[in-house]
Amino acid sequence: MKVKGADGHEYHVTGQGQGNYNTVGASAGIASFLGLNANNILGGFGRNNGGCPNREDTPVSRYEAAMMQELAAKDGKIALLESNIYTDSKIADVYERLNNKIGAMKDEQNAINLQQAVYNGVNTAAVECIKGQIAQLMGLTKLVVPNASICPGWGNVNVTPATTTAGQ
Repeated sequence: MKVKGADGHEYHVTGQGQGNYNTVGASAGIASFLGLNANNILGGFGRNNGGCPNREDTPVSRYEAAMMQELAAKDGKIALLESNIYTDSKIADVYERLNNKIGAMKDEQNAINLQQAVYNGVNTAAVECIKGQIAQLMGLTKLVVPNASICPGWGNVNVTPATTTAGQ
């Protein structure tokens, strides 16, 4: 692009966007050639807070790393102990609820057993009473078996009542 300057001369220049691109690209290329990175060129722009380094980006010594590992191990032990306490309380809660249910079921079963014992006692008494009544009835009557049921072919048998005399 040709531009006429204030002094009347004609100058050959690139567009503003192309010029900015070329300037930035050249700067990055030179920095790369020199072995610099963007943080060094820009003064650590992403990491620098008014000239103070960000504490999260500083290197950690092996002693600090060991202390962090020890602290993490203690945190783990504390978490394990807390979880054990929580588990123990939950187990005790479940045991108590289960024990209460078992006790209620045992009481219910005892009530059923008592009802069954009463029922069995009443039925046993009724059966014994009926047996006594049957024995009384059997004592009043004699069992007569028809001749045809005992031995067929003997012929007819006539049973006549015997007369008794008063003096015998």
